[in-house]
Amino acid sequence: MKSDFSVDFFSDSRYEELTAEISYKGQILCQINVDKGPNLVEVEFFPDSRLLQESVEMKFPLDVFISVLNETKLELLS
Repeated sequence: MKSDFSVDFFSDSRYEELTAEISYKGQILCQINVDKGPNLVEVEFFPDSRLLQESVEMKFPLDVFISVLNETKLELLS
């Protein structure tokens, strides 16, 4: 299941620190930033960004998504 998620790390001019974008089956889900520190990591959702030609059902196990979020957070903080 985790292979359906992808994480891209990049520099976004809106943030001072590195940012991560999480996608599911090619569809952007959210962006995570750590500008406010390790205890105030922010997540921003983009429901209309990078719409694919084929519809992607945004349904997956919560534990898998939380795991992806936690792994991404740890990468941003390292």
